[in-house]
Amino acid sequence: MNDVFTQVIEMDTGVAEHVVKNKDDSYTIFLNARLSYERQLEAYYHAMKHIEGDDFSKYDVQEIESNVRGIYNEDLKPIPATQYLEELMILQREHKALKRRIKQDEERIRFLKENYSMYDRAENCYLYAGDL
Repeated sequence: MNDVFTQVIEMDTGVAEHVVKNKDDSYTIFLNARLSYERQLEAYYHAMKHIEGDDFSKYDVQEIESNVRGIYNEDLKPIPATQYLEELMILQREHKALKRRIKQDEERIRFLKENYSMYDRAENCYLYAGDL
C-alpha cells in the first residue's frame, strides 16, 4: 500500500473528511478539526476504505459510496431523473402532511394539558362511572 498522510484542519461543518491522491501516488486525508475524536476516527476509516478500494480510478460515485458504506446491491438499478424527482415530490408531500398532523396533535395535547384539570376528571369519573 502507498503512504497515507493525515492532516486535521478547519473545514465546513458539513464535511467530515477529504482525500487527495498526491503526485507520488501517496494519499493525504484531511479530517475536520470541528468533529469529535470519535467522528474523526469514523471519517478516517471511511477515507481508508476509499483508498484501499482504489476508488480514485472509478467513475460511478453512487457505486463507490455504496460499496464503502457496505450497502451495494447488484439488483439496484439507476432510475431516470424524472422518476426520481416524482418520487421525491411524493415523499416531500407526505412529509409535509405528517408535519401538519404532528403540529395539530401537539396543539391538542397542549390544549388538554392547559384546560383539563384533575377536578374535572374526578367529576367525570364520578358522574359517568368510568375513567376518561
